[in-house]
Amino acid sequence: MPLNRLDNCRICGKLFLRDHSDYCLECYKEVEQEFKSVIGFLKIEKNRNATIEEVSEFTDVSLTRIADFIRDGRIYAEDYPNLGYPCAHCDKVIKRQMLCDNCFNQFTTDVDKTLKRDNFFKEVENNQQVQSKSQQYWKLKK
Repeated sequence: MPLNRLDNCRICGKLFLRDHSDYCLECYKEVEQEFKSVIGFLKIEKNRNATIEEVSEFTDVSLTRIADFIRDGRIYAEDYPNLGYPCAHCDKVIKRQMLCDNCFNQFTTDVDKTLKRDNFFKEVENNQQVQSKSQQYWKLKK
C-alpha cells in the first residue's frame, strides 16, 4: 500500500501528493520559514519571557500557527515561562493539549455522568423488556 496520497493542502486548498506533511510544498516552505522566525526570536535571551502575543507581533506569525508549533511539540513551551496559548474552552493560558486541567476534568466528569445515565436508561429499558416478555410467557403457559 503506497504511503503517498492525493490530498488538499490545509492552508491553500491546492491538491498535492501528501507524503509527510499536511501542506503543499509552497505552504510547507512558508510554515518552515515562520517556524525559523519564531525560534530565532525565542533564542534571543531577552525574548525568553515573551508571551505568544508578543512573539506573534514581532515575527508576524499568527497566534494560531505559533500555538500549533507548541501543540505539535516543535516549540517546548516549558522552556519559556510566559509562552502558552489559550484553553479552547476558558481561554486560560496553557502550554500543552487543547484544554486546561480544570476544563479537561470538568469535561471528563460530564461525559462520565452522561455515559452512566445513558447506561442506566438502557438497563431500565432492557429490564422492562425482559419483564414484559417473561410476563407474556407465563400468561401463555397458564
